[in-house]
Amino acid sequence: MNQNNLDDIDIRILTNILQVNQTVTILNLRENKISAEGAKSLADVLKVNQTLTTLDLHDTRISDEGAKSLADVLKVNQTLTTLDLHDNKISDEGAKSLAHALKVNQTLTTLDLRRNKISAKGAKSLADALKVNQTLTTLHLYNNRISAKGAKSLADALKVNQTLTTLDLHNNKISDEGAKSLADALKVNQTLTSLNLHGNEISAKGAKSLADALKVNQTLTTLDLTENEISDEGATSLADALKVNQTLTTLHLQWNQISAEGAKALGDALKVNQTLTTLNLHDNEISDEGAKSLADALKVNQTLTTLDLLNNKISDEGAKSLADALKLNQTLTTLDLHDTRISAEGAKSLADALKLNQTLTTLHLYNNRISAEGAKSLADALKVNQTLTTLRLYNNRISDEGAKSLADALKVNQTLTTLDLHNNKISAEGAKLLADALKLNQTLTTLDLHDTRISDEGAKSLADALKLNQTLTTLHLQWNQISAEGAKSLGDALKVNQTLTTLNLHDNEISDEGAKSLADALKLNQTLTTLDLHDSRISDEGAKSLADALKVNQTLTTLHLQSNQISAEGAKSLGDALKVNQTLTTLNLHHNEISDEGAKSLADELKLNQTLTILDLKRNQISDEGAKSLADALKANQTLTTLHLQGNEISDEGAKSLADALKVNETLTTLDLQSNEISAEGAKSLADALKLNQTLTTLHLFNDEISDEGAKSLADALRVNQTLTTLHLQGNGISAEGAKSLADTLKVNQTLTTLDLHGNKISDEGAEALADALKVNQTLTTLDLQWNKISDEGAKSLADTLKVNQTLTTLDLHGNKISDEGAEALADALKVNQSVMMFFLKGNVLLDYTMKVLADVLKVNETLTTLDLQSNEISDEGAKSLADALKVNETLTTLHLFNNEISDDGAKSLADALKVNQTLTILDLKRNQISDEGAKSLADALKLNQTLTTLHLQGNGISDEGAKSLADALKVNQTLTTLDLQWNKISNEGAKSLADALKVNQTLTTLDFRENEISDEGAEAVTRALWFNRTRITRVCDEH
Repeated sequence: MNQNNLDDIDIRILTNILQVNQTVTILNLRENKISAEGAKSLADVLKVNQTLTTLDLHDTRISDEGAKSLADVLKVNQTLTTLDLHDNKISDEGAKSLAHALKVNQTLTTLDLRRNKISAKGAKSLADALKVNQTLTTLHLYNNRISAKGAKSLADALKVNQTLTTLDLHNNKISDEGAKSLADALKVNQTLTSLNLHGNEISAKGAKSLADALKVNQTLTTLDLTENEISDEGATSLADALKVNQTLTTLHLQWNQISAEGAKALGDALKVNQTLTTLNLHDNEISDEGAKSLADALKVNQTLTTLDLLNNKISDEGAKSLADALKLNQTLTTLDLHDTRISAEGAKSLADALKLNQTLTTLHLYNNRISAEGAKSLADALKVNQTLTTLRLYNNRISDEGAKSLADALKVNQTLTTLDLHNNKISAEGAKLLADALKLNQTLTTLDLHDTRISDEGAKSLADALKLNQTLTTLHLQWNQISAEGAKSLGDALKVNQTLTTLNLHDNEISDEGAKSLADALKLNQTLTTLDLHDSRISDEGAKSLADALKVNQTLTTLHLQSNQISAEGAKSLGDALKVNQTLTTLNLHHNEISDEGAKSLADELKLNQTLTILDLKRNQISDEGAKSLADALKANQTLTTLHLQGNEISDEGAKSLADALKVNETLTTLDLQSNEISAEGAKSLADALKLNQTLTTLHLFNDEISDEGAKSLADALRVNQTLTTLHLQGNGISAEGAKSLADTLKVNQTLTTLDLHGNKISDEGAEALADALKVNQTLTTLDLQWNKISDEGAKSLADTLKVNQTLTTLDLHGNKISDEGAEALADALKVNQSVMMFFLKGNVLLDYTMKVLADVLKVNETLTTLDLQSNEISDEGAKSLADALKVNETLTTLHLFNNEISDDGAKSLADALKVNQTLTILDLKRNQISDEGAKSLADALKLNQTLTTLHLQGNGISDEGAKSLADALKVNQTLTTLDLQWNKISNEGAKSLADALKVNQTLTTLDFRENEISDEGAEAVTRALWFNRTRITRVCDEH
């Protein structure tokens, strides 16, 4: 019963049934609109029900009050074993209630409290309960706000608890101190088998504490330390523990700055360890030396089955070491070496190993540079290998010659099921060779050749193969220049093929003729479920052909026809098909030309159709007449859940028709009417419908013309409506009066989570009204007030609210008139607010003084992840204030400073912060006044920083000298994926420096230096560098 839009009233009805029911054991109510009242009703049932063992309420809205009701009943209930309350805005108060229940409850074994708002205080309550509870085995506390103090409380509990086997603390902030507390507990605890500490700011010190515990602990089997900072020192400590530990089977150490030294220590441990089966080291700095150490271990280790080394600077030398190990190893089943530096030589080594190895089933080598030569080596191995099932080789510069080798192997290989060769250099010739192999091969189920160069000739060859092949289920051929001729061949094949379920041909040149061929096939084919023909040059004739096929086809569920040239005639044909078709669930006609006539045809058939759930008619020239037809259909249709009508020509009359339908329709959950011509009158009609409708959760009305009058009507409806969660009213001419109406509603409404008022004119008066409402509202999480003429007075009102509101997570005030005074008020509020994560102040009139105030906030705030300050008047002084805060802040991941007045001094301050900051991933400094000196400072920081992934420096004054500094940084930096240098002063010399860096850099995926002073010479240097680079760089050069 999940995702059924059930509300508290529905729950009361359901609970009346459950009071007498004696058979239901599992009740899944996730992602419904259940509040504390609904939780109370369920709690009342649990007092008498004697069969229910599992209750899933995740992502509802029960809050602390609902948690308390459930907790009260857990004190007496004797059957429930699993309770899922994750994503429910439960804070320490709710955790305390549940903890009290756990002290007396004797049946609950699993409690899921992930993604709530539980801090150290709530953790202590739960920990106190665990000291006496004798049944709970699994406790999920992932992504809460638990610190070292909370971890200590839980650790104290583990010292005496005798039942808990799984503790999930992923994405909290327990740090080394918390890790030590837990480690001390593990020394005496005798039940815990799985401990997840992923993303908890644990360094080598914390890892050592845990390692010491592992030397004596006799129960833990899984330890996850992903995305911490344990380094080689921590890895060495854990390795020492593995030499004596006799229980751990799974160890996750990815993203931990471990180099060859740490890998050697782990390798030494694996030589004697007899329990570990999974070791994940991806995204570290293992190198060839570290790979050799691990390889030496694999020669004697007898337990490891999975080794993940992706993105670890391993080249052919390291691959050879691992390959030598595979010749002897008898346990490894999965080896991941994608995104390393392996060429044909390394592939040959691995291939030689596969000829002897008898256990490996999965090998990932994609995003390397093995070429045709490496493919040939692997192919030779596949001829004799009897275990490998999955081989991923995409983006490896494999040509037809390599395809030929692999094809020869497929003729005799009897185990491979998945072969991924997309984004290589395979033409029709290579496709023919692979196709010939498919005629004989009896195991391959998935073949991915998208974004190669196979054309019609290659498609014809593959089609011939499909006539005989009896195993392939998925074929990806998008982006391959296949026309009607190739489509005809594939169609002929589908007439006899009995296995293919998914065929992807989007962005080819199929045309009507090709669509007819595929349609003829669908009349006979009995297996295909998904056909993607979007952007394939199909018009009415092709649509008619496909429609005729749908009248008899009994398997297709999804048909993508968006971005073609289908008009009313084609829509009528498809409509006729829907009358009789009994399988299609998704029909996408977005961005065609079906008009009212086409909409009417589709609507007439929706009255009878009983399977379609999603209909996308965006941008199709539909007016009121078409909307009326669709509305009539909605009155009778019982399956459609989503209707997209964005970007049409629907006015009030059409909106009224749709509204009348919503009064009786019981299935539609999403209605998209954005960018039409709906005014207050149409909004009133829709509002009247919302008073009765019990299913709609999302209504899009932005860029219409509803005004204050329309906003008032919708507000009145929301007082009684109990299902709508998302309301988009962007760009509708709503002023303070309309905002007041909506605000009054928010005081009583208990379901709305997102309100979008972007681009209206609510002013300070409207902001004040909304602020007052948010002091009592307990459900709204996102409020968009961009471009609303709000000044300091309105900002102060909102600030007062933030001091007490506990649910709002996103507040967008971009493009208003807030100055230092208003920003200071908001900043003060953020010092105490514990819910806002995303805060947007771009395009106001903020000066350096405000940056000092906001910086003070960042030093203490523990929830804010995104701060947008672009297009203000921030200079070096303001940048310095923010930079000082970044040195201590531990939560901010995104900082936008685009279009300010920051020069080299400010860049230097920010750079100094980046040397120590461990959380920021995106820094936007576009359109400031940073020259080569500032670029050098940032570059120096990038040599040390280990978290930044995106740096925007577009539109500054950076020349070749600055580009050289950044290039030097790229040679050592291991995290940056995007560097934006557009609109600077970089010439060929700077381009060459960046090109040299690309030859060794292994992480950058996007480099944008359009609109500089680079000629063909510089562009060619970068092009040549890309042949050495292993990552898929998105290269954007100057027009030259």
